Amino acid sequence: MFIFKYSGTKPLPLIAVLFLAFATFLVQAETNKNIGYKPGQTAPEFKLKSLAGKTYTLASLRKQGHVLLVFWAVECVYCYAEVKNLNALHKKYNNKGLTLAAINIGAEYDEDVAAYVKDNKIEYLILSNRLDNLDAAEAYHSIVTPTLVLINSEGKIVSYGHSIPDISKFVK
Repeated sequence: MFIFKYSGTKPLPLIAVLFLAFATFLVQAETNKNIGYKPGQTAPEFKLKSLAGKTYTLASLRKQGHVLLVFWAVECVYCYAEVKNLNALHKKYNNKGLTLAAINIGAEYDEDVAAYVKDNKIEYLILSNRLDNLDAAEAYHSIVTPTLVLINSEGKIVSYGHSIPDISKFVK
């Protein structure tokens, strides 16, 4: 079976195309394996504003203990699916040493973010500083949403991924 012809004189068989696709996947996987942070690495500092206009830094958020950063966007359906779980997490651990801060990286206008927060009854801190948030996303190597980063009070990353970590392992 042949899919297309390459610049040579013979058609390229399907097996060769599949091999090339798989080889490309392996190379990209190897290249991208270091994207993100590993537990034990120092979390980058940032300075961002909330929807209310108050300025927060990572250092100020860490004063209560652990910080869970959620890099998200209004248009992200996976982010929307986690809103209830994040609200529950905020209610359960907010007074036990966990600050949940969601950093909007969709470059949406504050009015759109505020409407989304109100419509979805989001109860945790929202940092929405348009372009500065994109700098924070770059510093944290957040290339997809949601990206969740759990940081301890010493500023070390304890979890980095795309789903909610088991907070009970870190906050009692």
